[in-house]
Amino acid sequence: MYSIFYIKLEIFLLFFICYIIFLHLCVKFSKLQLNFLDYIYVSMLFLYLLLRCSLEDLDCSSTVYLFNNHIIFNNTIQLLKTCMVLFFFAYLIIVCNFNNIIKLPIVEYLVLIFLCFFSLIMIIISNHLFVIFLFLEIVNICLYCLIGLNKESNKGIEAAFKYFMQSSFITIMGFFSVSLIYLYTGTLFLNELAILLNNESNFSFLLDFSLYILFFVIFFKLGLFPLHS
Repeated sequence: MYSIFYIKLEIFLLFFICYIIFLHLCVKFSKLQLNFLDYIYVSMLFLYLLLRCSLEDLDCSSTVYLFNNHIIFNNTIQLLKTCMVLFFFAYLIIVCNFNNIIKLPIVEYLVLIFLCFFSLIMIIISNHLFVIFLFLEIVNICLYCLIGLNKESNKGIEAAFKYFMQSSFITIMGFFSVSLIYLYTGTLFLNELAILLNNESNFSFLLDFSLYILFFVIFFKLGLFPLHS
């Protein structure tokens, strides 16, 4: 039970996503009126609570492996999660100004960006390659929806469709590279892979090829340079 405290930020994120959906249903079927800023204020209040939660001291002087070695936790991950919450708080402020230019469907937008944020945090704390790839796909699904969220923009819908088709092909390449890594090493845990790669003096061409493909897939799906276009 004590291991739950290490991932309470992620649990709170899932709770807030469900709360936003429940709040929207209550507003829809009642006479309660909530505007764009009301949802943003609720989100900022929740992010403040997340920040307080991420700043709490935990016994993480050394690396801790949780849930059958699938989750990893240490001081570096705690710092990264805190920085992500701070940047996300600043992002919501930018969204307030952006809404003055283009009106956003606020509930759908908040659910998508918070689900994307949750998946990015899960990628950081995951110690298993397949779990990382799974949450990477959830990030991509959120991006497809966000790109095509404006139904009046033909360019946005076209870009979302092209991104979906290209990313589907990249997903096949990603699973192929993960299967090759498992075929050669017999494990997908990152800590075990690090030990095997450090102790292996002569890498096989198959393992090198699968690692290069995997980095290519991750860079493409996250839109990192040089695949940001």
